[in-house]
Amino acid sequence: MKFLKKNSIVVIFLFGSILNSLPLMASVKDIVVNNLSLAKEGKDLFVDFDQELYMSPDMINGLKNGIVLVFDINFVITKDIPYWFDDMILAKKSTYKIKYRNLLSKYEVININGDKEFFGDLLAALRYLKIIKKWHVGSLNGKEKKLLASLKIKLNKKYLPKPLQINIKDKIWDFQSEEITQYIEVEN
Repeated sequence: MKFLKKNSIVVIFLFGSILNSLPLMASVKDIVVNNLSLAKEGKDLFVDFDQELYMSPDMINGLKNGIVLVFDINFVITKDIPYWFDDMILAKKSTYKIKYRNLLSKYEVININGDKEFFGDLLAALRYLKIIKKWHVGSLNGKEKKLLASLKIKLNKKYLPKPLQINIKDKIWDFQSEEITQYIEVEN
């Protein structure tokens, strides 16, 4: 009889931990990145990708009430070395912002290149950020042929108000994409 009591506690603990982790798994796909491609012009390397932002109603409400959403984009190119640590060839970080201007009743968007645009509604602002073309990430001057490119987009919590930064139970602001990795062939 004691054996069954111990096992029931373990089963309840496992069931509770699975239920607790479901919101974490669901929050990973808030930003969907598609069509990652790289183009090389001379030694310069350019990245193109599409993204879709699926904001919750609470995030949209927070944006309307003055919360600035700053997204970090991390792009890394590594050389895969078997049985050893990967060699980082190139790393580029950039940001883009979405902010609501109450006096203008417009959304201000600063894109990845630093260009500022104003939009009357949020859908038009998100459409503007959807397609990223010819983002200059650096130059390649090595002789590597096969490299691994990875891209990840994440909401930067440093720019959120302090109560939202501290509240670790609120998973609404864990807004990020999955890390997209792709092998690329580079011709010199």
